[in-house]
Amino acid sequence: MISPVDPRLDHRVLATGLDHAEGVCWDPVRACLWAVGEAGQVYRIDVSGAVTIVATIPGAQGLGVALDALGRLYVCDPAGHRVWRVDEDGTYEPFGDPIDYPNYPAFGPYGELYVSDSGSFDIATGRLMVIEPDGTTRDISPRPFEFTNGLAISGSTLWIVESATPGVSALDLDSGGLERVIELERCVPDGLAVDGSGGLLISCYQPNQLWHWDSREGLTLIVDDWTGEYILSPTNVAFYGPELDRIVLASLCGTTMTTVLSPYPGQLVQHPYKIREVIT
Repeated sequence: MISPVDPRLDHRVLATGLDHAEGVCWDPVRACLWAVGEAGQVYRIDVSGAVTIVATIPGAQGLGVALDALGRLYVCDPAGHRVWRVDEDGTYEPFGDPIDYPNYPAFGPYGELYVSDSGSFDIATGRLMVIEPDGTTRDISPRPFEFTNGLAISGSTLWIVESATPGVSALDLDSGGLERVIELERCVPDGLAVDGSGGLLISCYQPNQLWHWDSREGLTLIVDDWTGEYILSPTNVAFYGPELDRIVLASLCGTTMTTVLSPYPGQLVQHPYKIREVIT
């Protein structure tokens, strides 16, 4: 059988034995990836594919993850209605107030952590929450979202996946204005990553697709694995490696993490942690 993944993308299985890890993020300081399993396992994944369980959060269901500038991992746990902060030594503690269905976290420019609160897939009840560095938690939703999911920040724009639309909206963090920018068809978008030119990677949980979007060319389909044998239910997505020239794809429905070469330049995710400065 010929793989539906273009051979020029150099598709590989990066890691195996993962417990349905949905989220993944790149750690440029320690040169590794971080992910969380369905039973709360916190995984450190080397670029060689070696997997270490750093901690297990009892009763947790790991979804999206993000790092701060101190190397602490933030884990969305809808089972516990929590965001957890995990230190490198494996100790963990709740961060912020309870959230009904925390799905994905992304840091803003001043250390504030934006968190998607998905709500119902059938009814627009999704929210956007923000947790300040001191733990203060607020609902900043301009309107109900259609299953709020992956988040990514580029400059003053917060990109928001609405899985049930399906599409991606853009929130101006300065003005608060919200606009639907990307509309997809017959798929379930899940994760986002910003590339080096300000475009977006969009991973689709179904039907096993990876898209690229930019304001000039619009949508380009990178991967369409109709078999599910090579790239299964890609949920979250991240650029990784010393040159950020590879893409890693997590899989909520599988036990592996896969990787392909990126046709687009990568960009580091911002990892701020400082308390907002007062500008005078």
